[in-house]
Amino acid sequence: DITAVQGDTLLVSHRTRQIDGSPVFEVFKRFAPLATGFRGRHKSMPVGPGQREGGSGKYGGGQPGSYGEGPIQRFCPDKFDLERDFSGMAEYYIFAGLSMTRASLTQDQLVKQTIGRGFLFFLIGCIGMICLFAFQAYRSAKASLTSVKAFSDNVVQNMPAGLVTIDRDHKITSMNRAAEEILGQVPEKPFHRMIHQMIKLTGEMATLGTPVSREITLLKGTPHELPLDMTASPILDNEEVVLGFLFLFRDLTQLKELKKKVETTRHLAAIGKLAGGVAHEIRNPLSSIKGFATYFGKRYEKNSEDRETAEIMVQEVERINRSITQLLEFAKPMAVEYRTVALESLISHSLKLVRQDLDKKSIDAVVNIRTDRETFLTDPDRINQILLNLYMNAINAMEDGGKLRVDLLDSADGTGIEIHVADNGCGIDKKHLDDVFDPYFTTRPDGTGLGLSIVHRIVENLKGGIRVESDKENGTRFMIRLPAAIQGKSGKKDKI
Repeated sequence: DITAVQGDTLLVSHRTRQIDGSPVFEVFKRFAPLATGFRGRHKSMPVGPGQREGGSGKYGGGQPGSYGEGPIQRFCPDKFDLERDFSGMAEYYIFAGLSMTRASLTQDQLVKQTIGRGFLFFLIGCIGMICLFAFQAYRSAKASLTSVKAFSDNVVQNMPAGLVTIDRDHKITSMNRAAEEILGQVPEKPFHRMIHQMIKLTGEMATLGTPVSREITLLKGTPHELPLDMTASPILDNEEVVLGFLFLFRDLTQLKELKKKVETTRHLAAIGKLAGGVAHEIRNPLSSIKGFATYFGKRYEKNSEDRETAEIMVQEVERINRSITQLLEFAKPMAVEYRTVALESLISHSLKLVRQDLDKKSIDAVVNIRTDRETFLTDPDRINQILLNLYMNAINAMEDGGKLRVDLLDSADGTGIEIHVADNGCGIDKKHLDDVFDPYFTTRPDGTGLGLSIVHRIVENLKGGIRVESDKENGTRFMIRLPAAIQGKSGKKDKI
């Protein structure tokens, strides 16, 4: 390295070396002292006579303090072209050294910090990526959970069976739409009263340790009696600890009505078979008995006792014949013929048919027509049959006189009419109200039990409905709702 600067005093070199085991950074260059080896002139001064360039003296030639023959000039390096002549001179070098220990330590620390920061940034980046993936997974899991929850809630809310959950203190925790509709049939009742039988099942579940399924009746013996098919089971956590109870149930009201209709249909089928075989065999002898009774009544007309006996025989034969007629009417297909009839005339005509029976018991008949309709499309013969049966039941319920009331009004939806037949007689026991339309059900010793069954069947054939209200103090009221028939059915017979 020193060899490189021997020929040029302006070249600066550097090197790193070890001194006593420590790194040292050196900067060095060759130099010449200013006192010797300089020959120069001012650029603006000519060389004087007798003066040679490069002469001896302090400033290049002549005597000290002079430059040629002119005045002495102060040396100013930037005004001179300096030429150094190092030939024959000793070599001088200047060295500047800097210990590299602290620089090395600083460099090592910087490298370590760089590596540490790089690792930290890498670690932060990895953690950020992991957090990003975890956040994406969380969002995906949350969306999936929300979807599953929405699906399960939708299934629970729209399932046809009622679902109710209660906690261990018998307080409601959830209820689906079907449960609200089913239990809503019992108005103005606290929940704990409506499901007191449900709560009783919790003790049985605790004893058995298994779900319990059975048929129960809420508010049994009341007008709002509600039969339910219920399954009760405990709600357990992961450690088999009971958190609450779940009740799954469905309303059996329609099912019971359907079963009742099936039983009625079976009765009708049996009655039809019986009527077809018996009616012909009974009516022929009855005609003979009635003929002979009429004959003996006329023959012994003068004998009051015999005549009375003959009349009783005729009346009994007619009663048996009416029973057979009702039996046949009930069993055979019923023909319905729609015609446009005047409503006021229809009610008046039906009352004329029972006028004699009303007068015999001093019963007043009151008619109240509260409709703007003058005519209605229906079967007048079937309506007369319905009204006559209801009138006779009312007359039989009023032994000591009373009032028979007939109301004619528009139906609630305005598409049909309603006919109400009410009396203030002895009424019907509440426990028998559900059975009055059953075939052969009667509370009178001389009744056949077919009158109201026929009424119910005719009303159904006319696509209407009938219901009854009764109590011992106010008597009985039958309410018939008849929808307006299709106009195209006028004059047409339908067998139902």
